[in-house]
Amino acid sequence: MTWFALALGAAILQAGQIAFVKGQARHIPPLILVFWTQVVGMVAWSLGIWLAGGRIDIPRDMWGWILLAAGCAGVYSYLLTRASARGDISIVGPVLALAPVFSIVPDWWLTGSLPHGLGWLGVGLAVVGTAGLSATPDRRLDLRGLFTRADALDALGSAFFLGVLAAVDRHNVLRMDVPSYLVGAYASLAVPLLVVALARTPGKLATSLRAPQLWRVLVHAAVVLSGTGCQVFALGMAPAAYVASIRRTSAVFSVMLGGALFKEQGLAGRLGAAILTVLGAVCLVLGR
Repeated sequence: MTWFALALGAAILQAGQIAFVKGQARHIPPLILVFWTQVVGMVAWSLGIWLAGGRIDIPRDMWGWILLAAGCAGVYSYLLTRASARGDISIVGPVLALAPVFSIVPDWWLTGSLPHGLGWLGVGLAVVGTAGLSATPDRRLDLRGLFTRADALDALGSAFFLGVLAAVDRHNVLRMDVPSYLVGAYASLAVPLLVVALARTPGKLATSLRAPQLWRVLVHAAVVLSGTGCQVFALGMAPAAYVASIRRTSAVFSVMLGGALFKEQGLAGRLGAAILTVLGAVCLVLGR
């Protein structure tokens, strides 16, 4: 059951990433956090390849797909970081769990696969669970109120791009070496982010190199990359559907951390909604 422990670790780390941004890094621009995560990821995976005696091998015809994945990853990470910094993580985590719903169409386009009966049940459960997040104190649903929240809108956008990224990732890892793919993706995103940071926020980029902020951007990068590493190794031991299902439990951990660390309101209702959303995501992933 090593794969289960790794997948669960990835889920806990994702929830920890969201909580860390809100608690320790909310004053750091999302662009800066995402940039340093790409840099550390590129260096770490390149070093790992070198220590293992391998080499970076990226087929020429894969660069377009790598750039597409990097673009999706950049938008997903930026929106998730911004949502975590300015909102309730007990809302952000469950909404992010909708990502498998958004992967249906791109996955069908790239691989020709669609959900089966259990999968469509999962779509319904995920939608019902998300709707439950909008419950008011008098138990009415207020979807308009939920999606006028900046954190919920950012998390929804993040879920969309994460869903597309999952489909593109699946396409790419079947066609090239995974470590080389990750190095290419991290590098493809780090370079344009550096250009944007130098053009728009050079002072904030310089500040991130100083002691008060440097440890925060490095810890954030370490948490994100550790979660990615746990997921990659788990995928080498168990079917992707099983790993993805366990990873979605990060929504439940996000709600629990939101209540424990930040005293966010409506914990019971949000926890129930998160569990429904996670069950929906599990059914959808297993029903493919």
